Amino acid sequence: MNALQVIGVHGIKQGSSATTAGLSSKWQKTLDAAVAASKHAEQVGPVELTVPSYQGAFPKTATRFIRLGPDEADDAPVDEEEEAFILEALASYAPSALAEEDDSPLAGHTLGVVGRLTPRILRRAHAVDQVAGRGVTGRLLWVVREAHGYLRHEETAAAVRAEIRAALTATGARVVIAHSLGSVVFYDMLSRGEVPTGHDGGPGVTTFITCGSPLSWLCVREGVHTPGAPLSVPAGVEWTNLHSPNDVVNKGAGLSHLAVGVTDVVAYNGGVAKAHDVHRYLAQDAVLERIAKARAS
Repeated sequence: MNALQVIGVHGIKQGSSATTAGLSSKWQKTLDAAVAASKHAEQVGPVELTVPSYQGAFPKTATRFIRLGPDEADDAPVDEEEEAFILEALASYAPSALAEEDDSPLAGHTLGVVGRLTPRILRRAHAVDQVAGRGVTGRLLWVVREAHGYLRHEETAAAVRAEIRAALTATGARVVIAHSLGSVVFYDMLSRGEVPTGHDGGPGVTTFITCGSPLSWLCVREGVHTPGAPLSVPAGVEWTNLHSPNDVVNKGAGLSHLAVGVTDVVAYNGGVAKAHDVHRYLAQDAVLERIAKARAS
């Protein structure tokens, strides 16, 4: 039995040293272990998972300082446009936090990133923590910064999509598993018609699995689809969305209330600290079921 080709689209917090070979190996080991322990092993069969790294496409700006460390980032401050994006993202995540926002000079300084973020961001982040739970904004800011880098910088976004398209073309994969920001990237590719077509002229990718997706955030959706319209994928693409109740990135909920043609599946990944972990999502039975179905089709 030939190996079924699968493309993984990674999310944030990879670091500049995360290579395609390294990411692919880590995802492959998790998936192989899940298959071996699953009742679906025979139906899934051998799988070859490729995770193209797009970290090199992101500029080394101040938004990467918190994620990669001072040796990996330039000293450029957060500009007004990025500040506005971050403030909007945090407000949309926890609207009630706006009433709790503290205007005092020291508000938010306990986040430990003074000098890299503006006072307005620190105040709002502190307010969101008060409403959503301590430490939530520390996780959210990882996503928000790289989402901004993708959604508001077309040259960066085009380079990211080019990496994914090259991997799809090279492997002929019909299955895509996209985690976190990766779900935004691949949804954007589907919307733009940038996914290679199949040999029959139909969609080259027929199975789209999203895990821990931030597409429920308005500021993210506005960047990749028509405002006011529901999220959707092209005909012939089966979309399954896994979400964990404790995952702060997907806000503990699915996408079916915002999208047509999506099947939401709850993934019980544990507490907040691990709920967004890609390997916990990859090990879910629903992922294996979708892969087995793709092989049979």
